[in-house]
Amino acid sequence: MEEFSARTRTANLEAMGREALDVLVIGGGIVGAWTALTAAMRGYRTGLVEKGDFAGGTSGKTSRLIHGGLRYLQKFRIGIVREAARERDALLQIAPSLVSPVTFVLPVYRGRGAKAWQLRIGLWLYDVLSRDKVLPPRTWLSPEEALSAEPRLGRTGLVRAATYSDALAHDARLVLAVVRKAATAGAVVANYARAVEILREGGRVGGAKVQDEVSGTERTIRARAVVNATGIWVRDLMAGGRRLRLRPTKGVHVFVPRDRVGHRRAIVLYGRDGRVVFMVPWGDLTLVGTTDTDYRGDRERVEANRPDIEYLLDAVNATFPEARLNPEDVVSSYAGLRPLVDTGEAAESDISREHEIQRDLDGLISVAGGKLTTARAMSWDVMRHVDAVLGNRAKAMRCPECGTSRYYGGRACGGCGATVPGVRLEETAPVGSDAEALAAHSARHEMVVHLDDFFVRRTRLFYERQDHGRSIAPAIAGVVGDALGWDSERRAAELARYREAVESMERWRAEAGDG
Repeated sequence: MEEFSARTRTANLEAMGREALDVLVIGGGIVGAWTALTAAMRGYRTGLVEKGDFAGGTSGKTSRLIHGGLRYLQKFRIGIVREAARERDALLQIAPSLVSPVTFVLPVYRGRGAKAWQLRIGLWLYDVLSRDKVLPPRTWLSPEEALSAEPRLGRTGLVRAATYSDALAHDARLVLAVVRKAATAGAVVANYARAVEILREGGRVGGAKVQDEVSGTERTIRARAVVNATGIWVRDLMAGGRRLRLRPTKGVHVFVPRDRVGHRRAIVLYGRDGRVVFMVPWGDLTLVGTTDTDYRGDRERVEANRPDIEYLLDAVNATFPEARLNPEDVVSSYAGLRPLVDTGEAAESDISREHEIQRDLDGLISVAGGKLTTARAMSWDVMRHVDAVLGNRAKAMRCPECGTSRYYGGRACGGCGATVPGVRLEETAPVGSDAEALAAHSARHEMVVHLDDFFVRRTRLFYERQDHGRSIAPAIAGVVGDALGWDSERRAAELARYREAVESMERWRAEAGDG
């Protein structure tokens, strides 16, 4: 495997500063990653810059579900469900080592959540909209069958249950896989590279000034087309006048010990306000999420608070009363902001997950909305605007598997026969390795720049260990430091930075103690 390290990142920034690009994508979340890959596949000289780490924002703080969005059918948003189901099925086929099927049990209780007849219609539609039928169909369970499948379900008021299938992914590693594939297809990519200003000359966008967040060096990157895929920061780069209207909402998730809950499969729960909450098995832990509340605070410091935590634990306890979870049972938590387009709904959870793309008069292309599942399809919509800015018709796509420059949209590649979209995403982390071996691999091949990149996004040890990795952090800093040439001062600074990240995630516990 060729090197893809912090040194690669520095060389890529230098290359972007030397030679003008066709397309500069700003934002290294899932939408920016897929856009960079799609642009590179079409033969455009493409650059991707991200102000923090890849998937360091919303794309690394999701429910880890690749799903059609069953709950959107309650609002009759059939279009978004159809697209999401199609994309879920495609990802299961093109990224089998990163995206895997998961079966949900959806219990139906008298007086709580959706009614049985509503679910029957919704699940039937869900199956109908899943065109490729790559997942098992829904099934219905009697109360006795439901309790046999999940013995610790609450019995009081249980009317029946259903099962249906969606998919599960490690969100940050999925983003990284797309970024790496974009690099393989010819894109030059860099994390910790902040776009501080959009270049506008003669009323047209011509690139961006980008600051290296490690060295402090500022470079001018020229590009014929610029895509603003910065999520909740999208408005910051747009010129005055009409801008995308966003309504950021905060989503909080918690990990708790799975044996405390005692579930076997993924479970659909309902919050006290009737909102759907998912509970997903994750090794020895259970992931519970998510909340959905308006947010007007500091976008750089989004944290869970006690009401968020209690809301999620209450949802679990209402359906699994023997669990009796309390805040002390929480192993870890995380919070992220959804860059939702403001469509005027009163309730946060009613806001559409559809995306919106705006092409300004100066040519800047900005995109917001959507979700992890639909980002690949979003990138195709973005590329139609890129083609328009560059004055091109849809270009022939270059197959990243064999390099054939031949358009094969909707068909197999003429060179190697790879099916649409000619991309196969692979998990690159060595299986069964210990933490130090994984750290060495990540430092050399996964563009780790800071210690938290490894703990939080490359492995998730930050969330999954009781001590959040503090006991092994010095050893990991040594391994990464050896690979990247850190001196003793840099190693100490990285350990301090990591301790600060742990303290930030745990801050809600002190809040609880005050109450």
